[in-house]
Amino acid sequence: MLVRMTVAAAVLAALVGCAADAGGVGVVTGGQPRSYLLVAPNGDDGVPRPLVIALHGWLGTPDQMARTSGLSSAAASRNFAVVYPRGDWRSWAADQSSARGVSDAAFLAQVVADVSTRIRIDPSRVYAVGFSNGGLMAQALACSGRVRLAGVAVVASGLAAPAVAACAPVGPVPFLLIQGTGDPVIPANGTDTREGHILSAAETLAFWATRNHCDGFELATAASREPGMTVMRAIGQKCRGGDTEGWFINGGGHDWPGGESGYPEFVVGRKTFAIDATSVVLGFLLRQGAGALPMGAVRKGAP
Repeated sequence: MLVRMTVAAAVLAALVGCAADAGGVGVVTGGQPRSYLLVAPNGDDGVPRPLVIALHGWLGTPDQMARTSGLSSAAASRNFAVVYPRGDWRSWAADQSSARGVSDAAFLAQVVADVSTRIRIDPSRVYAVGFSNGGLMAQALACSGRVRLAGVAVVASGLAAPAVAACAPVGPVPFLLIQGTGDPVIPANGTDTREGHILSAAETLAFWATRNHCDGFELATAASREPGMTVMRAIGQKCRGGDTEGWFINGGGHDWPGGESGYPEFVVGRKTFAIDATSVVLGFLLRQGAGALPMGAVRKGAP
């Protein structure tokens, strides 16, 4: 697992232990059956839609990610499709050099390919969104080069150190990070886990800013919907590779801000409605495009 097994994490495991999926589409990856949940607007107007890959956190489920993020409702109103893959053992391996990491990345690439046979999707507008452990996987997927992503957004997450040296995405990857400074599960200052170090929020943002050829950051105060909670934005300047942004909620916990959460604050820290993370994520991602490179194009040597 990628999160420290503290008392809080143990309580978290107990709280989500009875959660269940409502079913989904089955695929076979590496000989193993796996599944995903697909939500798409009704009707086919002949226009390819953007696709959002939404990755749940540790011990989460596709249904839980859908409830927490509210992305399914947004898909209907903003005319995009969203797919919720189910992690093996309800988690993701963010180290793509490990056998399990290779399997997870291959599964997600297969999900995108399978979805494209069922609905019309725009290959230049495929995005990855991840919460917590799912955010680690979203970045690992971008680094693996298996899927051409037009953007990545992560909430309450960081970048797994093993992904740094091996990161070889297909082209630029616009990147958004939303992080609470009071997160006790994946702290903003980084943490060590059984599977390696997770970079701090600042280091994670700096990594993608370097890859996206940004000339530093401009700091600005963002509007807060919650009295007493301040929000700062770090906006990458003159990014020649892809937009890069960080949103930091002062005192916020391990939470999808503005979304549903079934966890008590003594486990995840302070819940906040200072921002609507779903609106911020979609506002950032849906303005990004990956150009004309075919979805099937991967980096040379990708397995």
